[in-house]
Amino acid sequence: MDKHHITGQLKQLLRSGYSIDDVRSMAIGPRALVEQAILEYQTQRERRAKSQRTLSHQANFAMYLGAR
Repeated sequence: MDKHHITGQLKQLLRSGYSIDDVRSMAIGPRALVEQAILEYQTQRERRAKSQRTLSHQANFAMYLGAR
């Protein structure tokens, strides 16, 4: 399997609800590749959460302005 395929499978496991520890213990690929996939997943999750917070704050502010 190539790097891209393994990384995709690991991210899919994380999105499916497996914990990071579960993914690490499955050892589907080389340790460095597993850690890279976990880091990429966490980074994407943090970006999504930040984006959601920003949108939520903007919506709250818009509702506040509309209520004035």
